[in-house]
Amino acid sequence: MTRKAEQKKNYQMLLDWYQYRAEENKGSHKKLLDLLAKLNKNLEADESYDKDIDDLESLKIIYETGIRRFESQVEKYQRLIDDLE
Repeated sequence: MTRKAEQKKNYQMLLDWYQYRAEENKGSHKKLLDLLAKLNKNLEADESYDKDIDDLESLKIIYETGIRRFESQVEKYQRLIDDLE
């Protein structure tokens, strides 16, 4: 296998991985948004409930950041593959 073919093969594997992770995170992010929309944020409940709501709001940001990063990686590896052709 030539160096170029080996690079393309490995770039494609990474592109596939980042694409998979972006899609998985999008699915989890959607489920989280659905959950947050249903939860009563003004409920008088145990303090751990409020903390969990805050944690879920933080997780939402983490998912959004992760999705953008994975999509950026997909674009990068697609460019690298395109440059080899």
